[in-house]
Amino acid sequence: MEKKNKKENSDEKQIPVNERLQMAVASILDGRLFIEEAVEKYEVLPSNIIQELRRIQKLKNASSAQKKKSK
Repeated sequence: MEKKNKKENSDEKQIPVNERLQMAVASILDGRLFIEEAVEKYEVLPSNIIQELRRIQKLKNASSAQKKKSK
């Protein structure tokens, strides 16, 4: 079983870091994983996940502010 886990991990490492980060963030936003679980599953740094979540939050806030101004 340990060999299978190593094989799965090596397969995931072939996926570019940005794609793994996007998958991790999507899983968190969908409520399927916590940050710690996403870090383990997708092998990305927690700081990168948090940075991406903050970027999304800023975009969302800017978008909602523009909608309020246009009304």
